[in-house]
Amino acid sequence: MSDPQWETIGCIYVDAGLCWLGDPCYVLGDEATCRVKDWGEFVDALHEGSGTSAPLGKGVGVAVSTGWGDGKYPVEVKRRAGRVAEVRIVFIAEGEE
Repeated sequence: MSDPQWETIGCIYVDAGLCWLGDPCYVLGDEATCRVKDWGEFVDALHEGSGTSAPLGKGVGVAVSTGWGDGKYPVEVKRRAGRVAEVRIVFIAEGEE
């Protein structure tokens, strides 16, 4: 069986220098268990330092620094048996350091 290839499915535009990865049902809407009322509340919860944090609690989601800051970043997936198995966002490509 051959190794699945990465497929570009779109891109994300970043204006905050970070990417949020998490299930929106935990943070959006009045019934969300970890609801964030506004951008300021979210920013206040971020942790400085390593470029990654779980500002709203373990398991809710993670904030990841984009390395360069604002920009447009490609989103790729690998599929297995027709289902998304992995997601990849390259913020700094090899040789861009």
